[in-house]
Amino acid sequence: MAPTPLSAPGASCPREGPVLICGLGSLGQACLLRLLPFDVPLRCLDRRRPDWRDPRLEERFGSSLALGDMRLPHVLSQAGVGTARAVLLLSSESTVNVEAALQVRLLNPTADLVVRSSGQLASLGALLEERLPGVAVVDPLLLTAGAITEALRPGDQEACFRVDGESYLVVEGSDPARRQQRALRHDGENPVRSLQVVPMGSHHHRSAEAVPATTARGRWLALRRGLGAPLRLWRQCSRLQQAGLLVILVLLTLGLALFSAGGGWRQGVFVTLALLLGEYVDPVNVMLPPGDGIAAASPWLIGVTLLYALIGTLLTSALVAVILERLLRESFGLGRPGRFRRGSRWILLAEGEELAERVAGNLVRDGLQVLRIDPRPGPVLQRPGMVVVPRWEAALAALRPCRLEGIGLLSVDLLANLQETFQLQKAWPEARYVILSHAVEAAEQLGDLLGGMAVISSMDLVADAVVATAFGERVEEICRIDGANHLLVRYRIQQGDALWGLNLSRVEQGYGVTTIHLLRPGRRSPLVLPSLDLVLAAGDQLVVLATLAQLRRVELGCPVPPGWRLRLQGAPREEGRFEALQSLARHLGGAPGAMDPLLDGKEHLTPALDRELAEQLAEDLRRQGLHCTVEAVAVAEAAASEGLRP
Repeated sequence: MAPTPLSAPGASCPREGPVLICGLGSLGQACLLRLLPFDVPLRCLDRRRPDWRDPRLEERFGSSLALGDMRLPHVLSQAGVGTARAVLLLSSESTVNVEAALQVRLLNPTADLVVRSSGQLASLGALLEERLPGVAVVDPLLLTAGAITEALRPGDQEACFRVDGESYLVVEGSDPARRQQRALRHDGENPVRSLQVVPMGSHHHRSAEAVPATTARGRWLALRRGLGAPLRLWRQCSRLQQAGLLVILVLLTLGLALFSAGGGWRQGVFVTLALLLGEYVDPVNVMLPPGDGIAAASPWLIGVTLLYALIGTLLTSALVAVILERLLRESFGLGRPGRFRRGSRWILLAEGEELAERVAGNLVRDGLQVLRIDPRPGPVLQRPGMVVVPRWEAALAALRPCRLEGIGLLSVDLLANLQETFQLQKAWPEARYVILSHAVEAAEQLGDLLGGMAVISSMDLVADAVVATAFGERVEEICRIDGANHLLVRYRIQQGDALWGLNLSRVEQGYGVTTIHLLRPGRRSPLVLPSLDLVLAAGDQLVVLATLAQLRRVELGCPVPPGWRLRLQGAPREEGRFEALQSLARHLGGAPGAMDPLLDGKEHLTPALDRELAEQLAEDLRRQGLHCTVEAVAVAEAAASEGLRP
């Protein structure tokens, strides 16, 4: 393994130049508020003077605001686009943003461009990103899909996200039984809760009353559950289905009693089943005495068998109709959904169009059943796990016997969403309710005020992603965790940037981010929650979970110095000396031969380390017979010790 320098070799200074924000609507002003603490020069451009939502913005930018059409070259030049390091094109009209992006690229070939777009221009946005380097197209609604999915998904997890086909959960508390877990880094020094990132599949819900199946009680409980399965199925059926099953059972019993005369129970079974399948002549001939013919048939035999045959015809016709309706609905998206199975669990999504499609896809991928209300005209192809209906009435009628896990109201009309929520809470008070709001301040407090529903402000979420993209990051998803927006960001490591040459412990401890995923060149499978002593090299792709402030710290290249050191004394056993030298070299950075003076039997203090690496190194050295203790070091001393490495 390559040496692990603890400083940031090749850490480049952040790019200079102002950030130009074009379009000062709700999203533009939200981005301005987030950029104020970052101490970067800011410039603003809008077609007309905006309605300022915060007096701080009006005080700072009211007099220096450039006015004009962002698509015109002279207006952009007047706003300072030529020297800008990043340009945010945030007009509510996507076509204006795209036209302005082409003009900005002509005037400034190196600036990072963030273009606000909508679902209708998704294909054009993808082409722009391919053809023009440094252009990122952002759809505000689609970026909120992750947060809405998390609010609707049942379970005790705080969040769930997906990276390169691998799914991860954020759960509360550390479990020693988990094979892989990583503490989620917080901005504060004393987090209120301990949250862990774990791969999906390693987190299981265990009952405190679980009984081993090998014990006598466990076998009895398993037998009782098996015997109770038919009863549970019976309870899940609707009243109409229960009545139909009872009628069929009565007909079978009565038929066995009536048609067994003269031929035994085998004749009764044959004749009863044949009649209930809609047959008539053949089963009646079986019951006639040989040689007598139809003249020997009694009136009761003709009447009862005819009644059975008519009932059987109705049953077979109903079965064919159900099968045909199911095939048409699942294969071609035709037909109306009937009542779902009693007690089945569903999630309801109303309107939202592209956003609802993205959220529904996320939920179906995780094995949940989704019913969408999409009033748009035209045929809609159904897919396994998801049903689409055009009207509220059809959805509510189908869901009446079901259990709703979550209800997402994704219309842009906040008042309409609230009205529907209050009505639905009467029928399904235990469901999770998620309301989409275009731009509402203090959305979480509003949700608590209205009775525990989740109010998600798309502008609040997207502003963090837009600002991070302006600094050159690529945001793949937004997770709402513990009241803060955590961005899932992919870094492509290049030689000389701020993360190149650092081990993952230094990345986490220095910048406060949580490392999730590492994809190395030449490897097909990624490293899930990679080891913290791994060193980042050029070509690596590192996915981290971080807040906007943590990402800004990476962009500035100013990590927090390590704050721990190791006090060691003694000499290792001869057979373990080489392994001890390797451990010191791997954790401290340097050649194994340069670590030999630390093993001369005297007391030594190592240079500053991150706590995880210091504890890991101490454990390795104790196994070789050395006496080691981990001690905290002052920040100033830690910074000074950076130049005293062996």
